[in-house]
Amino acid sequence: MLRSIISALLKAAAAASFLCLSLLSPVLIPPLYAGAALDSLNEITAPAESPVVPWPPEPPAAGPAASVSAARALNVYFISVGQGDSEYIELPNGKNALIDGGPSKSTGSLLAQFLARHNVTKIDYVVLSHPHTDHYTGLNYVFSNFTVGNFYDTRMDNLGSAADNALRDRIRGLGVNVSYPAPGDALDWDPDVQAKVFNSCPVSTQSFSGQAVNNCSIVIKAAYQRSSVLFAGDIENEVESALVSKYGGELQADALKVAHHGSSTSSGEAFLAAVKPCDAYISAGAGNNYNLPAAAVLARLWAAGATVHQTDMDGTQEFSIGASPSPAGQALAFMR
Repeated sequence: MLRSIISALLKAAAAASFLCLSLLSPVLIPPLYAGAALDSLNEITAPAESPVVPWPPEPPAAGPAASVSAARALNVYFISVGQGDSEYIELPNGKNALIDGGPSKSTGSLLAQFLARHNVTKIDYVVLSHPHTDHYTGLNYVFSNFTVGNFYDTRMDNLGSAADNALRDRIRGLGVNVSYPAPGDALDWDPDVQAKVFNSCPVSTQSFSGQAVNNCSIVIKAAYQRSSVLFAGDIENEVESALVSKYGGELQADALKVAHHGSSTSSGEAFLAAVKPCDAYISAGAGNNYNLPAAAVLARLWAAGATVHQTDMDGTQEFSIGASPSPAGQALAFMR
């Protein structure tokens, strides 16, 4: 019986992987990356990045707003910031966005190194998915060293922490345009990119509960040309189920930023069946105290046919749509 169950799972994963592979154009792999274990694709490996910029690093000299591929590409970087989250997006129109900033000053310096390598001098759009320290602390560096055009926030007030509201007060004091997107809203980032909000808490809410704060995460899907990326924040099973009921196949995305660092309370089978990710990106710290990503989540992702990429094992990862990755690219780029 056990053998037949395992065989069925392997067949399902193989079928899903074939579907993902059939969507792929040739794969470009820049030569600067540590390889992922147990991926379903053969990948070329090389060492991951190592910290080289002192804390706090000097902000970059004035120059281009961001390093953007000369071709019209959408480049997404899943930045290795330890046990936390941070994603940097280069938009085809030359603008850029940052979702979350990582957990602490030490890992905030890793974000600083990344932004310096990419010659970033301003950030057009910053998103705080939800007010947990592993997502917002590094944003203190961002707002201290860069001009930020727009800030997107949830109205969840984490009563277990005062630092999130201190950051918010500081941002308002800088005169940054602050928005609280609601589910269904379209974000006007680029006329050629469809960026839609699937989840948020646009109405003022307070809680001590970590689960409640997680479930207020801003969830965004960015679609460009024939491909898309879903950023799931830290949502848990309850919200995943609600999104599947409300949006169904609209959740489908080629790349998924896996919710809650690969926690077993997220990435349910029904949600993954709706998203159908070909590539799944997990942001977690090496040797973290939470044993993340959970083995059960990895099994569900593989069964769904996803190739799994982990920042704790592979460092910063890149997913690129529409063109070759930028010269400073640090990871795998799947061309669709």
